[in-house]
Amino acid sequence: MLDSLPPEVLFYIFLKLSSKTLILCSCVSKPWRSLITDPVFVLSHLNQFNTNRGGDRLLLLRRCYGTGSKNGERYSLHFDTETLGIYKELKLPYVNWNENFKLVGSCNGLLCLLGLDIFLWNPSIQRFLAVPWPSDIFTVYGTPYKYALGFGFDSRASDFKLVRLVYIEGESPLYDYELPPKVELYQLSTRSWRQIIDPAPCYEILKSQWTQIFMNEAVHWIAFTRNRRGFRCVILRFHMDSESFSTIALPHGLVNEFPQNLKVAVLGGSLSVLQCGWYPFGNRYVSSVWMLRKYDVPESWTKILSVDPSQGLGMALGCRENGEMLMTSRNGELVSYKPENQIVKGLGIRGAHDSFFLDTFVESLALLNQGKRIVKEVLEDDDWDEYHGTSATLN
Repeated sequence: MLDSLPPEVLFYIFLKLSSKTLILCSCVSKPWRSLITDPVFVLSHLNQFNTNRGGDRLLLLRRCYGTGSKNGERYSLHFDTETLGIYKELKLPYVNWNENFKLVGSCNGLLCLLGLDIFLWNPSIQRFLAVPWPSDIFTVYGTPYKYALGFGFDSRASDFKLVRLVYIEGESPLYDYELPPKVELYQLSTRSWRQIIDPAPCYEILKSQWTQIFMNEAVHWIAFTRNRRGFRCVILRFHMDSESFSTIALPHGLVNEFPQNLKVAVLGGSLSVLQCGWYPFGNRYVSSVWMLRKYDVPESWTKILSVDPSQGLGMALGCRENGEMLMTSRNGELVSYKPENQIVKGLGIRGAHDSFFLDTFVESLALLNQGKRIVKEVLEDDDWDEYHGTSATLN
């Protein structure tokens, strides 16, 4: 009966279905597969689910058990309920892991992962894509001292983009941060890198501890310059649509903070900065949250949370719909914290205290046309070399 329906009616029906169900529907017939894999439908389906998240908001959680092992990586999706109920345990699609493995970010159902290689992963439909490293970076620029990545979506071009800031060692008497970074951009639609010609500002980003968030069509990092008094921090952002840079000033209390004690975040839909660290000079531990109430208006920075060190809490991770704050404890447990009465409730989820990552998540069909389908959910060590030489485990 459904086969007799006009395509525009099927289009509307399919918009209401989950990504997992649509994958099954795409196997029914060629016309159905053609409709579901159409880029217009993939984008419409994403917009539909972004608009109608409602009470089914999902939270993506990453944490590690111990250090020095790829087997310690854990990913899961949770409902934003009282107990943070589990929706789905996720399997990391590959084991090309090293000690600097990082979850770069999450955007529109895609995760960007960085190990020995860069990968994009859609856990909803179990597809992933290896992103090649730019081939000429060493020969053109010299030896990179460090780099930072930013991952997001250009809604104007309907395309996922990955930006890379490459810092080259400066020759004496210059330091690397006194030279503007080289900027490269990867587009999923073309599967290729290109250089951004417009110069980037001369701000430094931490070598291995950098974090990024994507909101309002831009990637945001904590960046800084050095002077005789120490550091001067700002938020550096890269606009995905115009492919240009700008900055946002931090509140006065954070401008001269140690960069490693600051992280950018999105809390309650607002750009935020998390301050968390041990200060040996005062022998004190500080954990606070600053929120930019009006985007791009530095005067609207407001401190919304300052945690008493005696409570044993660490970094804030996200805001819940009930107003509570999800945080880590310094003994490595995920907890829910009520700021108004300072009640802390353990959620029974543990990991290394500095390994937690939390973000809202929306299921999508991203990579349906570009990615590889995962047949084996986890590749063993011996399979990794085989993967690079054959597609035996992938379709």
